[in-house]
Amino acid sequence: MRCPLCGIEVTGGAPACKGCAASKGCSLLRCPNCGYEIPKEPGFMKIFRRWKEKRDAAKRQG
Repeated sequence: MRCPLCGIEVTGGAPACKGCAASKGCSLLRCPNCGYEIPKEPGFMKIFRRWKEKRDAAKRQG
């Protein structure tokens, strides 16, 4: 997943917060580069992104 603020590829990331009341149910990740809080990528989006990357790579090859 790419950070929308700084553009770095975020793999995993750190939990967004530890002090708020929703910290156990929070679905945000913190970008390790800029600290921007990003919602976790849903599973279906991961599958779609991987499929699209493979398709684009196949188009480039020929």
